[in-house]
Amino acid sequence: MRLRIGIENFTVDSAHYTLSSEPNSQIHGHTYRINVEIEGEVNPATGFVMDFDELRRVVKEILRRWDHKLIVPASDKDKVRLTGPFRSEIMYINAPYPTVEYIGLELAKEIYESLNGKFKITVKIYEGLDSYAVIEYP
Repeated sequence: MRLRIGIENFTVDSAHYTLSSEPNSQIHGHTYRINVEIEGEVNPATGFVMDFDELRRVVKEILRRWDHKLIVPASDKDKVRLTGPFRSEIMYINAPYPTVEYIGLELAKEIYESLNGKFKITVKIYEGLDSYAVIEYP
């Protein structure tokens, strides 16, 4: 029997631009709230689909790389210049736009790969308080 377990309310603070949505082509930021579920079989030796502490560790490690970054499509790599008297870090994604849909898809892929493809992954990612995307991977 397959079961789903999850952890809610991870957060990442990042910036992006969405050239596909006027007037939001301006760089702007969000606190992304992220819920993660995995689906799999209960391990009879442990009674777990996966230990919550281990799932939390894996997800936090992935999200740490996304936190406080400017998220940019890889195709724009040669077009973006960000300089100033501050640390600037850019997260390049293999997507046409850095929208919540594509950001969630990238996160779901990373979690799936980090868990060696053992589980179906569902990511619900909120951009602000009330707007979200749900991604099931694979």
